Amino acid sequence: MRTVIVFFLFVQLTYAQSDLKNLQGALASSTIMEKDLRELCDEIGGRVTGSEANEKSVEWGLQKFQEAGVMTWKQSFKVPVLWMEGASTFSISGDIEFDPLAVAKYQTAPGDYTGKLINVGMGSESEILKLEEQLKGNFALVSSELCLDIDGLFAEYTQAAKAEMALRKVGVKGIVFMASRPHKLLYRFIPTKVTENDLPQFIMAREDAQRCLRTLQADKELTFSTTVHAEIGGAFTSDNVLAEIEGTDLKEEIVIIGAHLDSWALGTGANDNGCNVTMLINIARQIKALGLKPRRTIRFALWNGEEQGYFGSWAYTKQNLTNMDEHKMAMSVDIGSGEIIGLFTNGREDLVEVMEDILSPLELDTSFALINVPIIGTDNFDFMLQGIPNLVAAHKPASYGVNYHASSDTYDKVDFKSLSKNSQLVGGLLWLYANADDDKINLPRHTRSEIQTMFEKTDTEFSMRMFNVWESWISAERGRK
Repeated sequence: MRTVIVFFLFVQLTYAQSDLKNLQGALASSTIMEKDLRELCDEIGGRVTGSEANEKSVEWGLQKFQEAGVMTWKQSFKVPVLWMEGASTFSISGDIEFDPLAVAKYQTAPGDYTGKLINVGMGSESEILKLEEQLKGNFALVSSELCLDIDGLFAEYTQAAKAEMALRKVGVKGIVFMASRPHKLLYRFIPTKVTENDLPQFIMAREDAQRCLRTLQADKELTFSTTVHAEIGGAFTSDNVLAEIEGTDLKEEIVIIGAHLDSWALGTGANDNGCNVTMLINIARQIKALGLKPRRTIRFALWNGEEQGYFGSWAYTKQNLTNMDEHKMAMSVDIGSGEIIGLFTNGREDLVEVMEDILSPLELDTSFALINVPIIGTDNFDFMLQGIPNLVAAHKPASYGVNYHASSDTYDKVDFKSLSKNSQLVGGLLWLYANADDDKINLPRHTRSEIQTMFEKTDTEFSMRMFNVWESWISAERGRK
């Protein structure tokens, strides 16, 4: 009998390795992602949640999965507020006069604003406290370092959050952030209060902000004025696109992988995150075309509302609370088209051990890293809060940082050679995880206290406050009870 079981396992492993080779070969030879991304970015364009373009992208995603023969459906959820900027205007007056290029940050209310522009350097608390009286009822100009990669991006998020928190305490009317990107490149990201933001905030083109800075440093006076045009509204309904390939003997168990469909509208959301949307669609397409049947159910998610606070993936976890235990792994791919050089295992040491075993058939370069720190800021987050083992792909910077959320996030910036390699890696990882033996991947779902202990050990509170998700975790509105 033991000989029969060993033979069965050998045959099963042989077939699994053959399927892996066939899947990776199909993904390597496919060029359809280029066509799909052109449609998504060039024909539909930037996809702010709640916009007509976003709604079109949902239907586009549904159609792509359906054409591939994959079972597909929409999952509706509520986004708490609507905000889409129109053609706002800006002016500088005083000792010099000109109209700078600028954009409003998310949830800056429409209306007219004016006040003196006060230089607060890099916006440290000590710099701000020295100017407390001058800042009351006026606008702070916050300088920035040049951002050319993803490390610079995370540094900018942190600096902006700290400056905003300090400036709120002194009664400032609003904040003008110097853009961190060169060549008058404009972009947008969320303030710390996100949907509840009540402080007008703007990003001014770097060269225009530096002109203001030099003038203020020469002891001149400047006034900043703007008329913000934005479409605003209350709660509205949006949709995730979900698709799945049903498993065989372990079909009740789910391996879910997601990429967010929405984007900001200054560019066309190519590296953030259209390229990875097309990758997921193509992985599903090739699995179906080859007639492959995974042991576990593989679920693909095109999340919506990610940019405003991962509302789509949060809604998914809330709507699937009764079967969260069946979710064996959740993965997010959301850092552009640069080559994947590692995986964030998000504070789970047991997952590191699992991935070392799972990845071995892929024969990855020895430099491939498993980075065991929690990532806050994308759609793995609410699975982390539910105690589910979760992964985020780590990429080479490529052109991601400088074009992040910017008007330059367009089709021509995508590295299709690396995207193809990434599809082979992600497709292979997904296939191996969905077919692994129970004893390899059957990790326990973490309890609330275990999740909190992990946050404390990794000093994650500030990052969660920066994205306005700490209080909802502490109050148990979000995550495990």
